[in-house]
Amino acid sequence: MPSNGSLLHDPEAHETHIIASNGTKLFSASSNSTKVPQQSGWITYASWLNTNSAPISSFTTTWTVPPAPKTFNGQTVFLFNSIEPSSGNAILQPVLQYGPSAAGGGQYWSVASWYVAPLGRTLPLSYSYVSQFTNVPGTALSIVGINQLTWATETLESYSVTTESDYPAGTTVFSGINLSLSGGKAQNVRWGVANDVQDGLTTTVNTDGARGAQITVKYYVAISQFTSPLHFAEKLRNKLSDRALF
Repeated sequence: MPSNGSLLHDPEAHETHIIASNGTKLFSASSNSTKVPQQSGWITYASWLNTNSAPISSFTTTWTVPPAPKTFNGQTVFLFNSIEPSSGNAILQPVLQYGPSAAGGGQYWSVASWYVAPLGRTLPLSYSYVSQFTNVPGTALSIVGINQLTWATETLESYSVTTESDYPAGTTVFSGINLSLSGGKAQNVRWGVANDVQDGLTTTVNTDGARGAQITVKYYVAISQFTSPLHFAEKLRNKLSDRALF
C-alpha cells in the first residue's frame, strides 16, 4: 500500500482497488475472478439406522421442487431420501436432480429412481424393494433379491459446484417423513445430522421421530470476503410428492 493511499472495495462489481493519495487507481482485483470448487459428494444429510430385527417396510418423504440455481456451471445437485444396507456399499433412492448425471438431465429439475451396487457381486435372494415418485409415471424401480436395507437418509448431494449460486436459494424442507417396519411403527427414531461446515450448508431436524418428521436442508446464506451477508428470499415452488414405497 503506498503512503497515504487507500483501499476501496466496490461490492457491486466485486472488485477491490488500491488508490494513490492523488486519486489515481494503482491496482484492481476481482474478488470472484477465480472459482474455487466446493465440497463434492454427500454435502449434508440426516440419517437413522434401523437396528431392530424387523426390516424397514415403508419410508416416505414429501418435498417441494426448489427454484433453479441462479448460475449453471455444469454442476449436479441431487436431493433424495434413500435406504442402504448397513455395509453402505449400495443405495436405493428416488432422486430429484438438477444438472447432468448418468440418468440424463441438464439445466432443469428432473426425477429418476436409482439403485447402485458394486459390480460383480452375487446378490442373496433375501429382500425386495420398490422405489418411486408418487403420480410420476416411469419412476417405479423394483429391486429383487438384495441385502436388507437398514440406513435411512434425507440427503443433499452435489458435484462440480463452484459458487454458492450453483445451489438453489433458501431451503429445502423434507416433510411428512414416515418410517414403518414390517412389524409396525418404528420406535425411538432419532435422526442424526451431518453438515458441511466449511461451505455453510446445514441440515436441521425440525420434528424428530418415525411419523410426520420434518428435516430442513439450508443452502448458503453466504458471506463473501468483502461484503455483508447475502440473504436469499425466493420462495419454493412446484409441489412434488416423493415416495419410496417398499
